[in-house]
Amino acid sequence: MKKIGWFTTARGPGSYNLFNAMLNSMRTGEIKARVSFIFINREVKENKCRKRIIEMAEENGIPAIIYPSDTFKMQLKEKDTDSWRKEYGIGLRERISKHDMDFGVLAGYMLIMDPETCRKHDIINLHPALPDTYQGTWEEIVGRVVDNEDECYGATVHLVTPELDRGQIIAYDSFRLEELRERYRNREELVKAIRTEEVKREAHLLMATIKLLVEGDVVLDQGRLQDRWGEALGSYPCLTEAINQKLQQG
Repeated sequence: MKKIGWFTTARGPGSYNLFNAMLNSMRTGEIKARVSFIFINREVKENKCRKRIIEMAEENGIPAIIYPSDTFKMQLKEKDTDSWRKEYGIGLRERISKHDMDFGVLAGYMLIMDPETCRKHDIINLHPALPDTYQGTWEEIVGRVVDNEDECYGATVHLVTPELDRGQIIAYDSFRLEELRERYRNREELVKAIRTEEVKREAHLLMATIKLLVEGDVVLDQGRLQDRWGEALGSYPCLTEAINQKLQQG
């Protein structure tokens, strides 16, 4: 059974929905894997989503690793971000080394992974943009989608590499925006509506991609993607049709 490391900042409902979808997929047997730990780079404080995610992990016997990055060696971060990221990565790897992990999943993880961790571990990331388009947070990306009058929006799951949001693509989802643009004329409302639609879809995209990896249709091999016969993966699927079916089923 594949063992998955789950990385999240657990900032809000999007992170909660993704973790809940993973637990449900394992519970129903749709994904035959286990989460060996959840890594959170923030203190719980008053964040209700973060607190609930940790409770869910504990209820399912999943160790929660809390390693705050926002208070880690702040003087070094102000002076040299690359060195800071390297130092934080050392601590991260030390903490996760106590748990088995076939591959990691970044699901609402709001921190750039350091290069050495990318080299030592196979990790995938859910990025809230279509392939080869925008970088940044979802707020920045959706704002650019609206301002540029893009016809479509969606999300991508890709390998994590030292180059931000540019790792090899595993799968993606895309949906058209005409109906939302007609319904919402105010920019702020449109941004929120597009994000809401994407959040409904992103958990299905991530679960479907994880299933491809767990069942061996796609193989992670030291930063490379292969098919089940060991050949380099030449293309990546659009999972829109399968996601639409999931949404219709409720």
